Amino acid sequence: MTTARDYLFGYDIADDRRRRRALKILRSECFGYQDSVFELNLNKGHAEQLVERLLPYIDPETDKLFYVRLSVQEQAWQLGTGIMTPTGQLLVLC
Repeated sequence: MTTARDYLFGYDIADDRRRRRALKILRSECFGYQDSVFELNLNKGHAEQLVERLLPYIDPETDKLFYVRLSVQEQAWQLGTGIMTPTGQLLVLC
């Protein structure tokens, strides 16, 4: 099994129904989120499976879905009154 890493997922989905479905999927997996940006701890295979689950709710003509693996080598910080992420390795502007 591959090591779990921190990922940042985000979306911009125009349709309310599709957006609610994507939100439900991501909330079930994440340990931190702010509107349409989610922090998750996944291995690479699980991240790819999550993308496959989200694709039916993305219209490439109007919507956007992205994810990035957060680097543990880079320094990160948080600004605002929100709860600090467990890893402390995420920049969150509130």
